[in-house]
Amino acid sequence: MILIRKVLLISSIIGVMNATTLKEAITSTMQNNQTLKSLHIEDNAKFKEYQSVSNTFNPTLNIGANLLRLDGDTRAVQVGTTTTGFVKFGLDLYDGGKNSATKRAKKYESTISKLDTTTNTKEILLQVVTTFFNTKTVIENIKVFKEKSSTLKAQYERIKEKYELKMATIDEVLKLQSEYETNQYDIQNLQYQKAQLLQNLSLLTGTIITNLDNSNLPDILNLQYQDSEAIKALKLAVKAQKENTNAIDSVNKPHIKIEDSYNIYNYDDYNSRILNDLPDQQNQLSLTLTYNLFDTTSKHKTESAKLQELALKQKLSYAISQEKMEFNLAKQKLQTQKLKIISLKSAVEMGNSVYDMVKTKYQNGIVDNITYLDALSKKVYNKALYIQALNDYEIAKANYYFSSGINFKTILDRF
Repeated sequence: MILIRKVLLISSIIGVMNATTLKEAITSTMQNNQTLKSLHIEDNAKFKEYQSVSNTFNPTLNIGANLLRLDGDTRAVQVGTTTTGFVKFGLDLYDGGKNSATKRAKKYESTISKLDTTTNTKEILLQVVTTFFNTKTVIENIKVFKEKSSTLKAQYERIKEKYELKMATIDEVLKLQSEYETNQYDIQNLQYQKAQLLQNLSLLTGTIITNLDNSNLPDILNLQYQDSEAIKALKLAVKAQKENTNAIDSVNKPHIKIEDSYNIYNYDDYNSRILNDLPDQQNQLSLTLTYNLFDTTSKHKTESAKLQELALKQKLSYAISQEKMEFNLAKQKLQTQKLKIISLKSAVEMGNSVYDMVKTKYQNGIVDNITYLDALSKKVYNKALYIQALNDYEIAKANYYFSSGINFKTILDRF
């Protein structure tokens, strides 16, 4: 017996040493979660898009070659074959503001991508916190139901001995046996839930988790609502759409482009006595001004862009109202959960007291086994509810924190 206790003690110590803390689970998620890694790659892609339009003058530099050959009837003043090599530089001096608007829109989109990543990070971390404490609820309930099994088994052995001495009926034995077997099934079901939740948590965190410690979220009081990253992203989306509208409008403004081309020529198959002054090289500078007088698409494109901007503004207004409502509800939920814990704590104390009293009466034959089992079930049920309420309170804290718009890194700093 002593050896068994030592083994159990050593096993429990090893389990505690291997237990994952809530902070470790959150940190691992931020480092290893595959979805978050994918989002960060998309952020980089959006930033590269912004870099691709960062120069509003849109400078270009090209090199190339051209071969021109005339066959058939050619005049004496014509060159049969002309080979040209060139270097060409172009610059948009003014494009109606299109490139500037596109640059600002891409910058907004890059920032929006980062804000969306933060929003998704918070949602995934909320999943981690919720799964963490739901798992703790199941683990604690397994302990409670195992305690119930021990109690039922002891009572079953006691009543079985009395039955063998003709001091109890077979119904009493079978009733306790049935309750014990049902409770064993409940434990197995909870074991399955535990395994399922731990696997989900391992998937979210990107690391294998087999046990959890008793860490809780830090207490952060008197939070005030502030715009979340989702709201900030929507505000920038409105600005980005405005710039897209400006880019479309640019087609109706003057465009000025400068180009400089340096060419080197080589000639074959021509009359050198007539064409004796052909240039070997030339530099050509051009300055072009264009103005769009009419087209059939820009007006409708502009109207469409303006309507999209209006739709985004409506979406933003609704999102702000929704977030404020969710924050206030999360705050109320937190207070309600506190009262629930107080109430269930009293229920646990009452259930323990009633059970102790009924147990004594049952062992003395004053009450039947139905009354005893009812008191035991209520005791276990109240304790299970109390454990769940404690963990639900931690989940409510997480909802309160994240719905307030607080930076999740602030929460990590409080651990």
